[in-house]
Amino acid sequence: MSDFILFKLADKTYGVPFHEIDEIQNSKPGTSIPFSSDWHEGVVKIREDIYTILNLRKKLNVSHEEQRDTDKFILLRREKVALLVDSLDDTASVPDTALTDNEETASRRFLPSVFEHRDRLVLVLDVESLLATTTGGGA
Repeated sequence: MSDFILFKLADKTYGVPFHEIDEIQNSKPGTSIPFSSDWHEGVVKIREDIYTILNLRKKLNVSHEEQRDTDKFILLRREKVALLVDSLDDTASVPDTALTDNEETASRRFLPSVFEHRDRLVLVLDVESLLATTTGGGA
């Protein structure tokens, strides 16, 4: 069984595994970094830590909207990265047998699997692959 937090990006539903998440927060503006990629929204201080803001709308090429007051941060556990998403949607516990391969080759690198939840398909974010292309990390 796998547990996910579901979130929205441009009216589509995505999932990120619970074990990858440290915390969820309301978003706030960051400090921009010169010469950074357009999906890099800068850095932000949360409590005593500095987080890199990664705009998933732009990184996954689903929308090029800028940060909004209603957005949420998904703070990752493995690196100090705040994923900027439109909103939180739900949670889901999914039997591992219900996860299937994403057959769409263009998105498979970051979204390798998919499952059905409440009559809609949910693409699962591969945090390690995402971080490997954004921060040079990915445990």
